[in-house]
Amino acid sequence: MKKEEVIKGKIIEHIYHTENGKRFTDYDKYFAETLNNKFDPYYGTGESIKVKIIEIIKGKEERKFIEIFDTDGVDCRASISEFKTGKTYIFATYKPHRTGTKLPNESDNDYAIGSCYESTLEYLLKTNEVFGMIKGKSYKQKNRKYCYEKLKRKIT
Repeated sequence: MKKEEVIKGKIIEHIYHTENGKRFTDYDKYFAETLNNKFDPYYGTGESIKVKIIEIIKGKEERKFIEIFDTDGVDCRASISEFKTGKTYIFATYKPHRTGTKLPNESDNDYAIGSCYESTLEYLLKTNEVFGMIKGKSYKQKNRKYCYEKLKRKIT
């Protein structure tokens, strides 16, 4: 069973990883690195997001910053490329503890988010609400706003 942490966190930056262990926060420099090396730019690379933890909703993470890694395309992780730097989200994360191949620079202390369920919601600071795919009373999922405090009570 995967141990889940639910956090409210702000995206600090996207980080791009190469097979040779280099880390880039500038996509153009990362892309140039993939062109100038012998490794396949579509295999052996990866992406992560650095997240500043604002609040632990569920779990025991003690660090102020964590990294959430992208999918490798064959696992059940959600893509992280659409998350916007500077925005705040609610993440249901887990530590994948892969036994096989990991993405470049991924460690056992890093997190992922699942794609087989709704694992993220955008936090709306001005109204203290969340926005995303939320199941309603009719059990239909659609994008809707929901009170952040009510969400926390349901989770904890």
